[in-house]
Amino acid sequence: MGLPGRARASATGRLHSQDAAGAVRWLIPRLDLPATQLEQITALASELGLVTATTPEGADFDHLLVIGGGRYTNQLRVGYAREMATGRRIGQVVLAAASRQLLESELDAVAVCAPGARTEFELLVAAAKDVLGLDTGEVTAHIRQRVDNPQRDRAVWSFPPEGNGLGVPVMLLETPSPNPDNRRANSADTYTFAAQTARMHQSTCLLVTGQPVVPYLHFEGLRTLALPLRIHLESAGFGIDRYNRLSNLDQQHPAKLLQEVRSTIRSARALMDRVAITGRGPTSAG
Repeated sequence: MGLPGRARASATGRLHSQDAAGAVRWLIPRLDLPATQLEQITALASELGLVTATTPEGADFDHLLVIGGGRYTNQLRVGYAREMATGRRIGQVVLAAASRQLLESELDAVAVCAPGARTEFELLVAAAKDVLGLDTGEVTAHIRQRVDNPQRDRAVWSFPPEGNGLGVPVMLLETPSPNPDNRRANSADTYTFAAQTARMHQSTCLLVTGQPVVPYLHFEGLRTLALPLRIHLESAGFGIDRYNRLSNLDQQHPAKLLQEVRSTIRSARALMDRVAITGRGPTSAG
């Protein structure tokens, strides 16, 4: 199932689904290296905190935030969010997807997770239904009847505590791009939209995601949430083993791990640049 080359955004604004330097992460080709070198890359990535599951130190959060992704990512992230919420006080769960159309390379996963889905938001809605027991019939009916406007669609749906398995309020969000003619909303845009919509200013928030992007997304959260909005952040993520149980396209092989090392470094640098401008650091336990 491996596909050659990277899928990148064209000059006409073709959609891509992740932040890996403009590439779709699941299409990153495997490295043609000896097995010993591949094993060493994985071992070093593990030492950097990009392989195994992480859990939060805290047990009390005003918000639990999950952002969407491609293929099986929504199911995995929402599933881990439910695990992390168990035994902790969570004030509200916020699930936020980017406004984008799905790609051909996602259709096999779509057939399993959300047959007929056209957008990332629909994948996240399906995950909320399957994992949290949310009654999403009205949301799904609305999406199926609308005329999609990729990168510009905006949606805010709220659900009461009694309508899900966690017993807390849940928000489902679709994030429009701030630059819709050229790109979809990225992770930072989605964090910002979620925080503004859910009124997270000066709150505590648990970001739930999955490896190997936990460090990268934590730095993004510190830059876009902790610094400007004084949100105290912790992050948690499932290990790459959950992806590796899926198809070849979903497995987190060494080339993907190296890409996330680069993404994490870029995100850390952007955070430090922001700290230098603001003159103060973020609050975080992650």
